[in-house]
Amino acid sequence: MGLLARSRRLGKWVLEAHWLGRWYSTRAVRFWRYSAGSVVAYLLSGAVFYAAVDWLDLGAVTSSTIAFVAGAIPNWVLNRRWAWRQRLNGDGLAKETTLYIAVTGTSWVLTVGFTKLAALSVDQMHPSDLTRSVLLTASYMFVQALLFVAKYVAYDRWVFTGGRGRRALGVLRTQEVLAGRGAAPGTEPEAL
Repeated sequence: MGLLARSRRLGKWVLEAHWLGRWYSTRAVRFWRYSAGSVVAYLLSGAVFYAAVDWLDLGAVTSSTIAFVAGAIPNWVLNRRWAWRQRLNGDGLAKETTLYIAVTGTSWVLTVGFTKLAALSVDQMHPSDLTRSVLLTASYMFVQALLFVAKYVAYDRWVFTGGRGRRALGVLRTQEVLAGRGAAPGTEPEAL
């Protein structure tokens, strides 16, 4: 069986499994949408990083920062509005934005640190300008790929909760609520 026939069979199997609902869940759809939005941000930030390093001859830290912001903006919009379908405003939006900045800021620090270390290592080899640009862009893209799953978990559990989560940054609700105290008389305590 040729490669084309195998890919047709696989495509048919995926399509049938999807339409039969075997893979359809809100979490799966959210993950695939997050993945698609992340690919857009990943490619955009990679292109911006390469342009900043190669064409503008900027340093690793400056290039990482510019590229990171270029990717973070569409990532925020696509994740919030499309993947997690958030429509919060006011206090909910402020909390969401603050937590997103905290997760993204942590990711930025790791990205800049890793890229700077790569720049120091590459500069000791004295490569050509093109080789240096390619190696630094590869290091930037590599750390972004490593952070992909960690950011999804953080966004899903802490940032884009849409009122469904009772936890922020992993801090559980108070002991009184967990023990059943504080619930209205005649009601069961809420399950987390």
